[in-house]
Amino acid sequence: MTTTARFLIQRRKELKQIFTEKNLVKVWRTIVRKQLRSLELLDLYDYYDFNYNIEQKAKQIRKAILSGQYKVSPPLIYRMEKKYGICRHLMLPTPTDALILQTIVENLAPALLKSSPTKQAYYSRDKHSLKLPHEIKIANDYSWLARWKKFQRDILKFAKDYPYLVVTDLTNYYDNIGLRELRHVISSRVKTHETVLDLLFYIVEELSWHPDYLPTSLKGLPTINLEAFRLLAHVLLFEIDEVLKERTQNSFVRWMDDINFGVDDFNNACLILGDLNEVLKSRGLALNLGKTHIYSSEEVKEHFLVNFNLFLDKILKETDLCDSQALQNASAQLQEKFKIHCSNTQLQNWIKVTKRFFTVAGKLKSLEFLPIAEDFFLEYPAIRGNICYYFKLLGFSKKTGKSILKILQKASFYDDISLYFIVKLLTDWHIPYNKLGKSFVKHILKLLKKDEFTKFQFYSYLWFAAKYERPNKILGSIQTQKKLWKQDAFLARQVMSITPRVLPFKEDVVASLLEEQISFGPRDAAFVAQNINELAKLKKLPQKLRMYLFPNQKPQFYPLSKFLILYAALLSENTRQTILSKVYDYIYDDWYLYWINEYFES
Repeated sequence: MTTTARFLIQRRKELKQIFTEKNLVKVWRTIVRKQLRSLELLDLYDYYDFNYNIEQKAKQIRKAILSGQYKVSPPLIYRMEKKYGICRHLMLPTPTDALILQTIVENLAPALLKSSPTKQAYYSRDKHSLKLPHEIKIANDYSWLARWKKFQRDILKFAKDYPYLVVTDLTNYYDNIGLRELRHVISSRVKTHETVLDLLFYIVEELSWHPDYLPTSLKGLPTINLEAFRLLAHVLLFEIDEVLKERTQNSFVRWMDDINFGVDDFNNACLILGDLNEVLKSRGLALNLGKTHIYSSEEVKEHFLVNFNLFLDKILKETDLCDSQALQNASAQLQEKFKIHCSNTQLQNWIKVTKRFFTVAGKLKSLEFLPIAEDFFLEYPAIRGNICYYFKLLGFSKKTGKSILKILQKASFYDDISLYFIVKLLTDWHIPYNKLGKSFVKHILKLLKKDEFTKFQFYSYLWFAAKYERPNKILGSIQTQKKLWKQDAFLARQVMSITPRVLPFKEDVVASLLEEQISFGPRDAAFVAQNINELAKLKKLPQKLRMYLFPNQKPQFYPLSKFLILYAALLSENTRQTILSKVYDYIYDDWYLYWINEYFES
C-alpha cells in the first residue's frame, strides 16, 4: 500500500492512540478469542499459535498499521442453507483482521451506544443469531440471555396493553446496507478522526463478498458472526428507533432488525409502518412485507405459541427434580404436545419453539424423538444445529449412533456447514473404544472419505480423523489431497493442525511437510507448523502452556483442538513425563487415551 506525507505526519499519529500493543492484547484476550471460539466453523488448532504469541503479534500488527503496510487477508467464505438449497454466505476473517476490526469498534462503541435514542433497542455482544434462552451453552452468554428474556416479556406486555401488536423486520438487512450510508450515520453520531473510519471501511469492503473479479458495490455488510459487525448494523437503525419512540410513545422493542410495537388501532399501525418504510427507503432499505403482520391480542397468543412455551418452561423446571418414572411421564407429555405443535407450521414462531422442543427432549433423554430428529434434520436446515445439540445431550449409544448413520446416508448437503455440525457432534461424543464404538467409527469414516473431496468435506473429514483415524490413514489422505489443500490457506492450516497425530508414526515425512509450509505455505498454516515444531522441542513446560492444557477448573469435556496441542507437547521428551503425570486427571475420553498410550506410554 502506498502512503503519502499526510499519512506519516498526521494519520499515523491518530492511529497510534488506538493501536497500542497493550490495547491489542486486551481486545484479543477479552473479546476476539472468545468470539472466534463461538462461531459455527472452528479452527482445529484453536488459534493457539496466535494466542500463545499474542504479545509478539500485537507488535507486528501495530508496526504494519503504523507503516501503512497492513492488508486485509481474504476471508474464508462458507455457505449455510436457509431452505431448498438456497444458502446465505458467511465470512470468517483471519484472527489478525478480526482483532484489528474489533479494536477500532471498541474505540467507537462507547460514544455510539451513548447516542442511542432509547433503551428499547436491544443489543448483545455475545451472539449474532436470534436464539432462544435454552440454546445458551457458554458462560459469557448470560448478559445476552437476560436481554433476550426482557425482549420477549416486552413483546407479550404490548400484546396485553394494546389491541394490536405489529411485528416486522427488514428485507435482507445485512445484504442491503449501503456502506456510504452507514459511514454517514456513524460519523454523525461519534467524533472520530477520518483516518479511523477510512481504516474501518477499508476492512469492511475487503471482507465483503465480490466474486468473479467483480468490483465492490459498496453495498452489503459482510455476514460475519462477530460483535463488531452487529454493532455497526445496530447503529444504522437508531433513526428508526427515534421514529418508533415518537410514534408509539416508546411502546416498542427492537432486536437488530426484528421490530415489534403495540398500537391502539389498525389504521395507526399502518401509518407507522408507512413512516418506517419511507425512512428506510431513504437509506436503501425496506420492510419485509412477507414478515410484516398486525396481530390482535388473541392472535399474538397463537403466533407466539405462548401456551407451548409455558408448557416447555414447566417441563424444564421439573427435569431437575424428577425420578426416572416421572421423566418418562414428562417425555410422553412432550411427545403428545409436539404432535399438536407440528400442526402449527404456519405460525410466526414455529421454528423457534421447535428448537426448544428438541432441547427439552435432550434434557429428558427422550429417545422417542430420534426418528423425529432424523426427519427434521433433513427437512429443516434452520434447526440442524439444535438437533445436533439434542444428540449431544443424549450421548452416544447404539440407537443414537444408528440415527446419525441414517442422517449421513440420506442427507443431501447443499451448504458447507451441515456436515460439520454432525462431525463436531461426533468428536464431542464420548464414543467407547470397544467393539460397538470401533464399528461405528469405521462406518462414519467410510461415509466421510472420498476419492475427490470438496473443500469443506475435507475439513469435516480432518476434524473426525483428528480424533478417530489411525495416523497412517491420516497421512495418506493428506498426501493424496495435497492439490486440494496446498493453495488454500484455511485448509492448509487445518492440515498442519492435525500433524501432531501423525508425527510419532512418520516423523521424517511430517517434519518435511512442516518445514515446507514454514518456508512456502500460506502465512496462517506456517504459523501453526512453526508452533508445532516449537512444542515438540520444548526444554520444559512453560507456565502459560501448563495453564492452557491443565486449567485449575477441570473441564467436563477436553476439546479436540486442545488435545492436538497436548499431543504436540508430548513429542518433546523433556516435557512428556510432566504432561503424562497430569493427563489422567483431565482426560477421560477412551480415544484420546488410546492414542496417548499407543505412542507415549512404555
